[in-house]
Amino acid sequence: MIKSTDITQGLKTKIFGKKVFVFDTIDSTNSCARLLAECGNVEGTVVYAEGQTGGRGRLNRTWISEKGKNLLFSVIFAPTIKERKYYLVPLLISTSIVRAIKMILPVCPVTVKWPNDILLDPGKKICGILTELTYSIEGEVRIVAGVGLNVNQTDFPPKISAVASSLRTVAERPLDRFALLRDILTNIETSYDALYTNPESIISTWRSNCSMFDKPLRVQQGDSIQEGICKDIDSEGALLIEDKKGTIVRIIAGDVTSVAVNTQ
Repeated sequence: MIKSTDITQGLKTKIFGKKVFVFDTIDSTNSCARLLAECGNVEGTVVYAEGQTGGRGRLNRTWISEKGKNLLFSVIFAPTIKERKYYLVPLLISTSIVRAIKMILPVCPVTVKWPNDILLDPGKKICGILTELTYSIEGEVRIVAGVGLNVNQTDFPPKISAVASSLRTVAERPLDRFALLRDILTNIETSYDALYTNPESIISTWRSNCSMFDKPLRVQQGDSIQEGICKDIDSEGALLIEDKKGTIVRIIAGDVTSVAVNTQ
């Protein structure tokens, strides 16, 4: 059974990770963190679990993770930025994770995918981020961000084996999960001020770690499908794609897949 000190020992942050709730198994770290946020727990609170019975991804998908092999955690944010900037939070988290990965695996071929995924070339998913908006009992905004990062898992269920991978496949050795988590929390704290002082730096850092640009995409939004060429993200983190008529379409949410698109 892990303890909170397994995570916090050596952690030098002032906010993120100063309060940690640890579980062997839980239904969902995000569900727990959301309840804690609504009850008034402070910004930077972390909920960590070795396993989940009801792990959730975006669009009500199930997050599958082998117990004791990966990182499953949620973080409470209490931003006072304008609402249209909330979409920058998952971008900040994803680049913080990428930076932490490259600190231990400098040549790891890791990239970010809009809006909240991290991939290993040639496009296998190693990390997903789920952000949810809620309010404290005082009516203050809270963002709960859940992270599932495949670290040491090597065997995946057949239904995801073709699209999932882990850092161990690159490292070819077991990695220290908690050292990686401490680096992630440190990077989040280091970058967090940029939400207020220099949000463009979050955008530019995300761009520099993205391999989607100038490639054909399909974005599904409910029953609607938009196809085009990925051009950029804007100052609020929305995806910009160019459709076959040459019109730039702004996407604030959707499920993105790579496709061959005839834009002529």
